[in-house]
Amino acid sequence: MNGAGRTGGVEGVAMFLGDGPAADGSPWRPLTPFSMEPPHLLTDVTATAPDDVWVVGQAQGGPLALHWDGGSWSMPPGPAPSAAFIGAGLEGVAACRTQADGSGTTVLAVGGAYDRLLGTEVPLIRHWNGLGWEDVTAPALPGGPDTARDYVLTGVAMVGPAEAWAVGHGFGARAPLVVLHWHDGRWQAAEGPSGVPQGKLLAVSGTSPQDVWAVGATGREGLIAHFDGASWRRIPAPATRSPLTDVTAVAPDDVWCAGGGSVLHWNGRKWSRVKAPIESANTVTAFSSTDVWVGGARGDLTHYDGRRWTWVPAPDHLRDTAVWRASTTTNARPGEPTVWMVGSRRFDKAATPARKGITAQHGEP
Repeated sequence: MNGAGRTGGVEGVAMFLGDGPAADGSPWRPLTPFSMEPPHLLTDVTATAPDDVWVVGQAQGGPLALHWDGGSWSMPPGPAPSAAFIGAGLEGVAACRTQADGSGTTVLAVGGAYDRLLGTEVPLIRHWNGLGWEDVTAPALPGGPDTARDYVLTGVAMVGPAEAWAVGHGFGARAPLVVLHWHDGRWQAAEGPSGVPQGKLLAVSGTSPQDVWAVGATGREGLIAHFDGASWRRIPAPATRSPLTDVTAVAPDDVWCAGGGSVLHWNGRKWSRVKAPIESANTVTAFSSTDVWVGGARGDLTHYDGRRWTWVPAPDHLRDTAVWRASTTTNARPGEPTVWMVGSRRFDKAATPARKGITAQHGEP
Protein backbone atom coordinates (compact mmCIF):
# COMPACT_ATOMS: atom_id res chain seq x y z
CA MET A 1 0.00 0.00 0.00
CA ASN A 2 2.95 2.29 -0.45
CA GLY A 3 2.18 3.39 -4.00
CA ALA A 4 4.42 4.07 -6.93
CA GLY A 5 8.08 3.30 -7.30
CA ARG A 6 10.56 4.86 -9.67
CA THR A 7 9.43 2.89 -12.73
CA GLY A 8 5.76 2.16 -12.05
CA GLY A 9 2.80 2.66 -9.79
CA VAL A 10 -0.33 1.15 -8.29
CA GLU A 11 -3.89 2.17 -9.08
CA GLY A 12 -7.30 1.04 -7.90
CA VAL A 13 -9.40 -0.93 -10.38
CA ALA A 14 -12.98 -2.20 -10.39
CA MET A 15 -15.77 -3.46 -12.80
CA PHE A 16 -19.45 -4.25 -13.70
CA LEU A 17 -20.88 -7.05 -15.86
CA GLY A 18 -23.10 -6.08 -18.78
CA ASP A 19 -25.82 -7.90 -20.66
CA GLY A 20 -23.55 -9.32 -23.35
CA PRO A 21 -19.93 -9.77 -24.42
CA ALA A 22 -17.98 -6.63 -25.25
CA ALA A 23 -15.63 -6.24 -28.17
CA ASP A 24 -12.76 -7.65 -26.09
CA GLY A 25 -14.76 -10.78 -25.19
CA SER A 26 -15.41 -9.79 -21.58
CA PRO A 27 -18.91 -9.24 -20.17
CA TRP A 28 -17.46 -6.94 -17.50
CA ARG A 29 -17.63 -3.20 -18.11
CA PRO A 30 -15.63 -0.34 -16.59
CA LEU A 31 -17.59 2.48 -15.02
CA THR A 32 -16.70 6.09 -15.64
CA PRO A 33 -13.22 6.37 -14.08
CA PHE A 34 -12.62 8.66 -11.16
CA SER A 35 -10.01 11.36 -11.54
CA MET A 36 -7.11 10.70 -9.21
CA GLU A 37 -3.39 10.36 -9.68
CA PRO A 38 -1.78 7.11 -8.47
CA PRO A 39 -0.77 5.64 -6.15
CA HIS A 40 -4.11 4.49 -4.82
CA LEU A 41 -5.63 1.14 -3.87
CA LEU A 42 -9.20 -0.11 -3.58
CA THR A 43 -9.73 -2.69 -0.85
CA ASP A 44 -13.50 -3.07 -0.37
CA VAL A 45 -16.87 -2.27 -1.92
CA THR A 46 -20.48 -2.24 -0.77
CA ALA A 47 -23.71 -1.30 -2.55
CA THR A 48 -27.31 -0.74 -1.48
CA ALA A 49 -28.51 0.02 -5.03
CA PRO A 50 -27.06 0.58 -8.52
CA ASP A 51 -26.83 4.29 -7.73
CA ASP A 52 -25.44 3.90 -4.21
CA VAL A 53 -22.03 2.20 -4.32
CA TRP A 54 -19.22 2.85 -1.83
CA VAL A 55 -15.56 1.87 -2.19
CA VAL A 56 -12.68 2.37 0.21
CA GLY A 57 -8.93 1.99 0.19
CA GLN A 58 -5.86 4.14 0.45
CA ALA A 59 -4.52 7.08 -1.58
CA GLN A 60 -1.28 8.97 -1.09
CA GLY A 61 -0.78 7.26 2.25
CA GLY A 62 -4.17 8.24 3.67
CA PRO A 63 -7.72 6.82 3.87
CA LEU A 64 -9.74 6.83 0.64
CA ALA A 65 -13.55 6.67 0.36
CA LEU A 66 -15.50 7.16 -2.89
CA HIS A 67 -19.19 7.08 -3.83
CA TRP A 68 -20.84 6.14 -7.15
CA ASP A 69 -24.31 7.67 -7.73
CA GLY A 70 -25.08 5.79 -10.93
CA GLY A 71 -23.50 8.39 -13.17
CA SER A 72 -20.28 9.67 -11.65
CA TRP A 73 -17.83 9.33 -8.79
CA SER A 74 -17.49 11.73 -5.89
CA MET A 75 -15.15 11.91 -2.93
CA PRO A 76 -17.32 12.88 0.08
CA PRO A 77 -15.56 15.03 2.67
CA GLY A 78 -13.88 13.41 5.63
CA PRO A 79 -11.40 14.22 8.36
CA ALA A 80 -7.71 14.32 7.54
CA PRO A 81 -5.75 11.55 9.25
CA SER A 82 -3.55 12.44 12.19
CA ALA A 83 -0.11 13.73 11.25
CA ALA A 84 1.28 10.97 13.46
CA PHE A 85 -0.25 8.23 11.27
CA ILE A 86 1.81 6.31 8.74
CA GLY A 87 0.15 4.19 6.05
CA ALA A 88 -3.40 4.99 7.16
CA GLY A 89 -6.01 3.22 5.06
CA LEU A 90 -9.52 1.79 5.05
CA GLU A 91 -9.83 -1.97 4.61
CA GLY A 92 -13.59 -2.57 4.92
CA VAL A 93 -16.89 -0.81 4.22
CA ALA A 94 -20.53 -1.76 4.81
CA ALA A 95 -23.81 0.00 4.07
CA CYS A 96 -27.47 -0.56 4.83
CA ARG A 97 -30.64 1.30 3.88
CA THR A 98 -32.32 2.48 7.08
CA GLN A 99 -35.66 3.61 5.62
CA ALA A 100 -38.14 1.53 3.65
CA ASP A 101 -38.30 4.23 0.97
CA GLY A 102 -34.51 4.22 0.64
CA SER A 103 -34.16 7.75 1.95
CA GLY A 104 -31.53 6.93 4.57
CA THR A 105 -28.30 4.95 4.45
CA THR A 106 -25.93 3.93 7.20
CA VAL A 107 -22.33 3.49 6.03
CA LEU A 108 -19.43 2.25 8.18
CA ALA A 109 -15.76 2.00 7.21
CA VAL A 110 -12.86 0.47 9.13
CA GLY A 111 -9.10 0.19 8.77
CA GLY A 112 -5.90 1.03 10.56
CA ALA A 113 -2.64 2.97 10.69
CA TYR A 114 0.71 3.01 12.40
CA ASP A 115 0.89 5.75 15.03
CA ARG A 116 4.52 6.84 15.23
CA LEU A 117 3.93 8.71 18.49
CA LEU A 118 2.53 5.62 20.23
CA GLY A 119 4.87 3.32 18.35
CA THR A 120 2.10 0.85 17.51
CA GLU A 121 -0.76 0.08 15.15
CA VAL A 122 -4.14 1.71 15.83
CA PRO A 123 -7.64 1.01 14.45
CA LEU A 124 -9.69 3.44 12.35
CA ILE A 125 -13.50 3.64 12.33
CA ARG A 126 -15.49 6.10 10.24
CA HIS A 127 -19.26 6.68 10.01
CA TRP A 128 -21.13 8.47 7.21
CA ASN A 129 -23.47 11.13 8.65
CA GLY A 130 -25.28 11.88 5.39
CA LEU A 131 -23.06 14.84 4.52
CA GLY A 132 -19.54 13.65 5.31
CA TRP A 133 -17.40 11.11 7.14
CA GLU A 134 -16.80 11.33 10.88
CA ASP A 135 -14.07 9.61 12.89
CA VAL A 136 -15.39 7.38 15.68
CA THR A 137 -13.35 6.32 18.68
CA ALA A 138 -12.69 2.58 18.60
CA PRO A 139 -13.01 0.61 21.85
CA ALA A 140 -10.06 -0.70 23.85
CA LEU A 141 -9.59 -4.46 23.90
CA PRO A 142 -10.24 -6.44 27.11
CA GLY A 143 -7.05 -6.99 29.07
CA GLY A 144 -5.10 -4.44 27.03
CA PRO A 145 -4.34 -0.73 27.25
CA ASP A 146 -7.24 1.53 28.18
CA THR A 147 -7.23 3.10 24.71
CA ALA A 148 -7.69 1.55 21.28
CA ARG A 149 -4.23 0.46 20.19
CA ASP A 150 -2.15 -2.57 19.19
CA TYR A 151 -4.73 -3.74 16.65
CA VAL A 152 -6.21 -2.92 13.24
CA LEU A 153 -9.56 -3.64 11.63
CA THR A 154 -9.83 -5.49 8.32
CA GLY A 155 -13.53 -6.04 7.64
CA VAL A 156 -17.03 -4.88 8.60
CA ALA A 157 -20.54 -6.17 7.87
CA MET A 158 -23.97 -4.80 8.70
CA VAL A 159 -26.54 -7.32 9.90
CA GLY A 160 -29.34 -4.78 10.44
CA PRO A 161 -30.03 -1.04 10.12
CA ALA A 162 -28.39 -0.38 13.51
CA GLU A 163 -26.17 -3.43 14.03
CA ALA A 164 -22.81 -4.42 12.61
CA TRP A 165 -19.70 -6.51 13.29
CA ALA A 166 -16.10 -5.56 12.56
CA VAL A 167 -13.11 -7.91 12.69
CA GLY A 168 -9.35 -7.55 12.74
CA HIS A 169 -6.24 -8.66 14.57
CA GLY A 170 -3.48 -7.66 16.90
CA PHE A 171 0.22 -8.32 16.45
CA GLY A 172 2.51 -11.01 17.78
CA ALA A 173 2.12 -14.73 18.44
CA ARG A 174 -0.23 -14.18 21.40
CA ALA A 175 -2.28 -11.34 19.96
CA PRO A 176 -6.04 -11.94 20.29
CA LEU A 177 -8.56 -12.19 17.50
CA VAL A 178 -10.35 -8.86 17.31
CA VAL A 179 -14.15 -8.77 17.15
CA LEU A 180 -16.11 -5.53 17.61
CA HIS A 181 -19.90 -5.18 17.82
CA TRP A 182 -21.81 -2.03 16.82
CA HIS A 183 -25.34 -1.75 18.19
CA ASP A 184 -27.58 1.31 18.56
CA GLY A 185 -24.72 3.66 17.78
CA ARG A 186 -22.11 2.21 20.13
CA TRP A 187 -19.01 0.13 19.44
CA GLN A 188 -17.94 -2.51 21.98
CA ALA A 189 -15.24 -5.16 22.00
CA ALA A 190 -16.67 -8.68 22.01
CA GLU A 191 -15.09 -11.98 22.98
CA GLY A 192 -14.01 -13.84 19.87
CA PRO A 193 -13.25 -17.54 19.40
CA SER A 194 -10.78 -18.81 21.99
CA GLY A 195 -7.78 -21.07 21.58
CA VAL A 196 -6.67 -19.77 18.16
CA PRO A 197 -2.85 -19.43 18.02
CA GLN A 198 -1.44 -16.74 15.74
CA GLY A 199 -4.98 -15.90 14.67
CA LYS A 200 -6.20 -13.16 12.36
CA LEU A 201 -9.69 -12.32 11.17
CA LEU A 202 -9.79 -10.72 7.72
CA ALA A 203 -13.44 -10.61 6.58
CA VAL A 204 -16.97 -10.88 7.98
CA SER A 205 -20.48 -11.38 6.60
CA GLY A 206 -23.88 -12.23 8.07
CA THR A 207 -27.51 -12.87 7.23
CA SER A 208 -28.90 -11.71 10.60
CA PRO A 209 -27.76 -10.79 14.13
CA GLN A 210 -27.92 -14.52 14.93
CA ASP A 211 -25.94 -15.72 11.90
CA VAL A 212 -22.56 -14.04 11.38
CA TRP A 213 -19.44 -15.58 9.79
CA ALA A 214 -15.82 -14.42 9.96
CA VAL A 215 -12.77 -15.86 8.18
CA GLY A 216 -9.03 -15.39 8.41
CA ALA A 217 -6.03 -17.44 9.42
CA THR A 218 -4.41 -19.34 12.23
CA GLY A 219 -0.75 -19.39 11.38
CA ARG A 220 -0.71 -19.97 7.62
CA GLU A 221 -3.94 -21.99 7.48
CA GLY A 222 -7.49 -20.82 6.99
CA LEU A 223 -9.77 -20.04 9.93
CA ILE A 224 -13.59 -19.92 10.06
CA ALA A 225 -15.65 -18.66 13.00
CA HIS A 226 -19.40 -18.30 13.55
CA PHE A 227 -21.60 -16.19 15.84
CA ASP A 228 -24.99 -17.72 16.66
CA GLY A 229 -26.45 -14.76 18.54
CA ALA A 230 -24.84 -15.78 21.84
CA SER A 231 -21.13 -16.50 21.29
CA TRP A 232 -18.38 -16.90 18.72
CA ARG A 233 -16.81 -20.31 18.11
CA ARG A 234 -14.42 -21.81 15.63
CA ILE A 235 -16.04 -24.07 13.01
CA PRO A 236 -14.20 -27.11 11.59
CA ALA A 237 -13.43 -26.81 7.88
CA PRO A 238 -11.20 -28.43 5.25
CA ALA A 239 -7.56 -27.47 5.70
CA THR A 240 -6.22 -24.72 3.45
CA ARG A 241 -2.65 -23.72 2.72
CA SER A 242 -3.43 -20.00 2.77
CA PRO A 243 -5.53 -17.58 4.82
CA LEU A 244 -9.18 -17.19 3.93
CA THR A 245 -9.62 -13.61 2.78
CA ASP A 246 -13.32 -13.20 1.99
CA VAL A 247 -16.72 -14.59 3.00
CA THR A 248 -20.27 -14.01 1.80
CA ALA A 249 -23.33 -15.31 3.63
CA VAL A 250 -26.39 -15.70 1.41
CA ALA A 251 -28.53 -17.77 3.79
CA PRO A 252 -27.98 -19.81 6.97
CA ASP A 253 -27.40 -22.86 4.75
CA ASP A 254 -25.55 -21.11 1.92
CA VAL A 255 -22.22 -19.45 2.78
CA TRP A 256 -19.09 -19.13 0.64
CA CYS A 257 -15.51 -18.23 1.50
CA ALA A 258 -12.27 -18.02 -0.45
CA GLY A 259 -8.55 -17.49 -0.07
CA GLY A 260 -5.41 -18.52 -1.92
CA GLY A 261 -6.19 -21.63 -3.93
CA SER A 262 -9.32 -22.51 -1.93
CA VAL A 263 -13.05 -21.97 -2.31
CA LEU A 264 -15.26 -23.44 0.45
CA HIS A 265 -19.05 -23.79 0.81
CA TRP A 266 -21.28 -24.18 3.88
CA ASN A 267 -24.52 -26.11 3.30
CA GLY A 268 -25.97 -25.64 6.78
CA ARG A 269 -24.24 -28.72 8.21
CA LYS A 270 -20.59 -28.65 7.17
CA TRP A 271 -17.95 -26.84 5.13
CA SER A 272 -16.80 -28.54 1.92
CA ARG A 273 -14.06 -27.77 -0.56
CA VAL A 274 -15.23 -26.59 -3.99
CA LYS A 275 -13.09 -27.09 -7.08
CA ALA A 276 -13.02 -23.81 -8.99
CA PRO A 277 -10.87 -22.98 -12.05
CA ILE A 278 -8.93 -20.22 -10.34
CA GLU A 279 -5.42 -20.32 -8.86
CA SER A 280 -5.69 -17.39 -6.47
CA ALA A 281 -9.16 -16.80 -5.04
CA ASN A 282 -9.20 -13.54 -3.09
CA THR A 283 -12.89 -12.59 -3.10
CA VAL A 284 -16.28 -14.27 -3.43
CA THR A 285 -19.82 -12.98 -3.73
CA ALA A 286 -23.10 -14.75 -4.43
CA PHE A 287 -26.84 -14.36 -4.86
CA SER A 288 -27.44 -18.07 -4.22
CA SER A 289 -25.76 -21.45 -4.51
CA THR A 290 -26.45 -21.27 -8.26
CA ASP A 291 -25.02 -17.80 -8.90
CA VAL A 292 -21.53 -17.32 -7.43
CA TRP A 293 -18.60 -15.14 -8.52
CA VAL A 294 -14.97 -15.55 -7.47
CA GLY A 295 -12.13 -13.15 -8.26
CA GLY A 296 -8.40 -13.51 -7.75
CA ALA A 297 -4.98 -12.41 -8.88
CA ARG A 298 -3.87 -11.79 -12.47
CA GLY A 299 -7.39 -10.61 -13.29
CA ASP A 300 -8.86 -14.10 -12.79
CA LEU A 301 -12.67 -14.35 -12.64
CA THR A 302 -14.91 -17.41 -12.53
CA HIS A 303 -18.67 -17.97 -12.24
CA TYR A 304 -20.67 -20.92 -10.83
CA ASP A 305 -24.22 -21.59 -12.05
CA GLY A 306 -25.01 -24.50 -9.71
CA ARG A 307 -23.68 -27.13 -12.10
CA ARG A 308 -20.32 -25.99 -13.38
CA TRP A 309 -17.70 -23.28 -13.10
CA THR A 310 -16.92 -21.06 -16.08
CA TRP A 311 -13.76 -18.97 -16.41
CA VAL A 312 -14.67 -15.43 -17.46
CA PRO A 313 -12.11 -13.02 -18.93
CA ALA A 314 -11.58 -9.57 -17.49
CA PRO A 315 -11.44 -6.57 -19.84
CA ASP A 316 -8.29 -6.60 -21.97
CA HIS A 317 -6.37 -3.95 -20.03
CA LEU A 318 -6.97 -5.74 -16.71
CA ARG A 319 -6.06 -9.28 -17.72
CA ASP A 320 -2.95 -10.60 -16.01
CA THR A 321 -2.53 -7.32 -14.08
CA ALA A 322 -5.46 -6.82 -11.68
CA VAL A 323 -5.65 -8.34 -8.20
CA TRP A 324 -9.31 -8.48 -7.16
CA ARG A 325 -9.70 -7.77 -3.46
CA ALA A 326 -13.44 -7.42 -2.80
CA SER A 327 -16.85 -7.91 -4.38
CA THR A 328 -20.47 -7.32 -3.47
CA THR A 329 -24.00 -7.87 -4.73
CA THR A 330 -27.26 -5.99 -4.35
CA ASN A 331 -30.85 -6.46 -5.44
CA ALA A 332 -31.75 -4.56 -8.59
CA ARG A 333 -34.31 -4.49 -11.36
CA PRO A 334 -33.64 -6.65 -14.45
CA GLY A 335 -30.93 -5.13 -16.58
CA GLU A 336 -29.43 -3.07 -13.77
CA PRO A 337 -26.00 -3.70 -12.26
CA THR A 338 -26.04 -6.21 -9.42
CA VAL A 339 -22.38 -7.16 -8.79
CA TRP A 340 -19.36 -4.94 -8.24
CA MET A 341 -15.72 -5.95 -7.95
CA VAL A 342 -12.69 -3.87 -6.93
CA GLY A 343 -8.96 -4.33 -6.57
CA SER A 344 -5.66 -2.87 -7.68
CA ARG A 345 -2.96 -3.32 -10.29
CA ARG A 346 0.60 -2.25 -10.98
CA PHE A 347 1.48 -0.40 -14.14
CA ASP A 348 4.58 0.95 -15.86
CA LYS A 349 4.93 4.73 -15.66
CA ALA A 350 6.17 4.74 -19.24
CA ALA A 351 2.74 3.44 -20.26
CA THR A 352 0.51 5.08 -17.65
CA PRO A 353 -3.09 4.13 -18.50
CA ALA A 354 -5.53 6.87 -19.41
CA ARG A 355 -8.10 5.43 -17.01
CA LYS A 356 -7.32 6.00 -13.36
CA GLY A 357 -9.23 3.64 -11.11
CA ILE A 358 -11.79 1.46 -12.85
CA THR A 359 -14.92 0.03 -11.26
CA ALA A 360 -17.19 -2.57 -12.74
CA GLN A 361 -20.49 -4.19 -11.97
CA HIS A 362 -22.37 -7.25 -13.19
CA GLY A 363 -25.93 -7.34 -14.49
CA GLU A 364 -28.52 -10.10 -14.46
CA PRO A 365 -26.89 -13.42 -15.47
